[in-house]
Amino acid sequence: MSVRRSSKLIVLALCAVLASACKENGNDYLDAGLRLLGEAERGDCQAGWDNARSQNTIDATTVARCLDKTKQALEQLHRARELGVQTRELNDLIDKTEEDIRKLETMLKMVSRMSREPAAP
Repeated sequence: MSVRRSSKLIVLALCAVLASACKENGNDYLDAGLRLLGEAERGDCQAGWDNARSQNTIDATTVARCLDKTKQALEQLHRARELGVQTRELNDLIDKTEEDIRKLETMLKMVSRMSREPAAP
């Protein structure tokens, strides 16, 4: 084998290795989805504390941020499934997240409507 031919083979092998290293991985998307859900639960979806009333409060902005983060997580989970992550746990998590999104959308409508209504005397 000539030096020229062996160098071509080395270049082709290197390209194959690099291409496989750049390939999308479903587990990476699963990790990203789980991370986003955790961030939402610990931050964006947390109700605020009203010291004057000594109670948790929630407003449309908080619900909208929570909804947005949850939708981002769902996109990542769907992408993980598309890339081959096929587990019952993932399917259950996707179902639960879709249900959470429906509830958050309903909550956002309700909280938005309540914030527009005049306060009762």
